Amino acid sequence: MNGATETLAQFVVGTRFEDIPAVVLQNAKLMILDTFGVILAGARDPGCKLLAQWVKDQEAASRATVIGQGFRSSSLLAALANGHASHALDYDDSGHYSTQTLPAALALGEPRHLSGAKILKAYVLGREVCSRLDAAFDAGREKLTGPTYRGWHHTGTNGSLGAAAAAAVVLGLDLEQMKTAFGIAANGACGLRANMGTMAKALVSGNAARNGVMAAMLAERGFTAEKSILETPQGMANAFCDEGDIDWKSLTRDLGKHYELERGAITKEYPCCSPAHRPIEAVLELVKERGIRAEDVDWIECDPHSFSLRRNEAGDAHEGQYSLIYCLSVALLDGQMGLRQMSDERVRAQDVQALMRRLRIVPPPGGPVERRPKERVTVHLKNGQSHSAEVTRPHRISNREGLEAKFFTCVQGSLSPEAAARVRDTILNLENLYDIAKLLDYVHL
Repeated sequence: MNGATETLAQFVVGTRFEDIPAVVLQNAKLMILDTFGVILAGARDPGCKLLAQWVKDQEAASRATVIGQGFRSSSLLAALANGHASHALDYDDSGHYSTQTLPAALALGEPRHLSGAKILKAYVLGREVCSRLDAAFDAGREKLTGPTYRGWHHTGTNGSLGAAAAAAVVLGLDLEQMKTAFGIAANGACGLRANMGTMAKALVSGNAARNGVMAAMLAERGFTAEKSILETPQGMANAFCDEGDIDWKSLTRDLGKHYELERGAITKEYPCCSPAHRPIEAVLELVKERGIRAEDVDWIECDPHSFSLRRNEAGDAHEGQYSLIYCLSVALLDGQMGLRQMSDERVRAQDVQALMRRLRIVPPPGGPVERRPKERVTVHLKNGQSHSAEVTRPHRISNREGLEAKFFTCVQGSLSPEAAARVRDTILNLENLYDIAKLLDYVHL
């Protein structure tokens, strides 16, 4: 009987492009479109600019595009920078599976002038590896147990192996090389939730993308590593998980028959950490339907979600992404939440800072509960009145029209409307693109 590592590796190296369901490929192209959009929007972020300049200063071989920054670098460093940019705004899909896998595939595919179909396959299989590892290793997340609740960030841990899978597809690794690449990638698998709300948060994606590229390239050259890294004693499962944390069946159940992307192309509506989305929607609903004005609000009763929303105040956009007090303050003031609201300029604005200083968020009766079936938010006014709203599921962008609209919003200031349309059309017909370098030329800027 094959072990978990070998089963996952066999799936990666044995799956053909024609084996992947058409709906999965279609959804993958939409998610790739979304990822290019958030990378280009993220390229303007101060942290991304700092990292891009550092990458440029390394004077590495000019092989792979650092998207939106106007230069090329080595495959390793391009994967690092693009992975970081894809997650910098916390505007990518909620699983963050695009943030390591796509940058890894692009960084290796561009200098080799591989086809769009090859990149598409690599992306799909890399995403599936990320999803499977999350389902297995973080099976206790709903019960508030497992590696996430000990501080590990799955985007960097499991994402390193997903990036290795995507890179392995691009390089055409065989089964033994794929198992080795998983072993190498696991040695660099890391990411700590304590960095949420800082520039370093998005490095979990950049580092994972770089880890995956390096792992696949070293495995191709004959570098050795443990080939059963998931299940072996002192391996990845032992290191990250306690007894009873893991659901091994989720790792391999219907592998190759069912894909995570079959559920749809789903991405975020708001550029901030997901637990803030339901409270934001509740406040926006009350502002719209009740005409609530920020100056009339005394305090808000809602779950603070302090496990993920770690920042009690915000002095820049990175802190704002993880600060509920900021998100609700700017929602009250602006009646919306978008890229403009999640900017250093808006976070530091006098009206926002003044409201954050006086606004109180009070947990509901019974105290905070990290995961609730419904999010109830009650806004208490200075005149003694109160108004409540409930949100069960946060809104997600999940159709082509919405994803295209988000893409065009993200690339404003980076691409002309004509150039943006060309990028969109190229991605949505990616399986017909003979050379992925052509797409990267469009976003070299």
